[in-house]
Order: sequence, then structure tokens, then C-alpha cells
Amino acid sequence: MNHLIRYVFKHKNTGKIETKRCYLSQLETNPTEALAPFVNDSDYDLISRDLCFDEEKGVFVGDLIYVTTWLGNYIASVNLGEYEQDGSGDEYEPSKCFGFYAEALIKASTDEDGFEVVPDYLVQNSMLELESYNRIGTIYENNEQREGEKSAWDYVT
Repeated sequence: MNHLIRYVFKHKNTGKIETKRCYLSQLETNPTEALAPFVNDSDYDLISRDLCFDEEKGVFVGDLIYVTTWLGNYIASVNLGEYEQDGSGDEYEPSKCFGFYAEALIKASTDEDGFEVVPDYLVQNSMLELESYNRIGTIYENNEQREGEKSAWDYVT
């Protein structure tokens, strides 16, 4: 399997964020060419290296996603690692899992009727279990709005 990786670089003087996506096979055959000009340029710092979860939607670890469920909608961050999964609604003890998961940013939100949008047992949820989600940004992107577009942080506040 050929994994897609996103590299995030920050320009030391301007603070501008640059990203470069490449497949693992590209790095194995010619790493300098795959990440040029950032590798050989002392003006850039590597600030993140993220695996891709959903190549079709361009969702990587570290991204913010807008999750749509029958309980309500919420913002989550995409993570890779160990988490606890409990789809039983607190009927059983959660299972320790490892993989890509979404973690709700605002864990104690309620809808207009006072019901929990993200119950405790769904705060950390396998990406494979999500009904519907869309990428809205990364933690590295500029928080300033572009004309006519929402910033990822607009969904959170």
C-alpha cells in the first residue's frame, strides 16, 4: 500500500505555511526531489508530517472536520493513535483501539432541545464509524477569512 503523507512547512521570516503532499514511494526513490525546495532551504521549518486517512476528501491527521450525525453536528480533530471506543451508549466498558479517530473539540454541546450532540461515549470515535464528515481546515491554516469563505475556526466559535 502506498501511503500519502502531508508535510507542513513554515517560512521562518513570514510565517507563511506551505504544504507538500507526496507518496511514500516518492520519498523512497528520491526524497530531495519530492520535497524540494523545502528540504534544502534553511528558510523553512518542518512543523508537521501527517498521514492521510481519506485521500478522496483530502483528510489528514491534524485536520479539522465537520461531522454530521443524527444526534447533531460538531467539529472534531482527526488523530492517529490509541483511543477508547464505546458504541454501546455506556452499556459496556469502552474498548481500547488503535487507528484513525475523530475527537470532538467541544465535548459538552447540546442542541436547541437540550440533548447532547456528542454523548460521552462518542467523544472519541473511529473515523470508519462516522456517518458523514467534511474537511474544513487544519490547525496550521491562517485563521483570517478569505473573501466569501469560512475559516475552520468559524465553525468552532
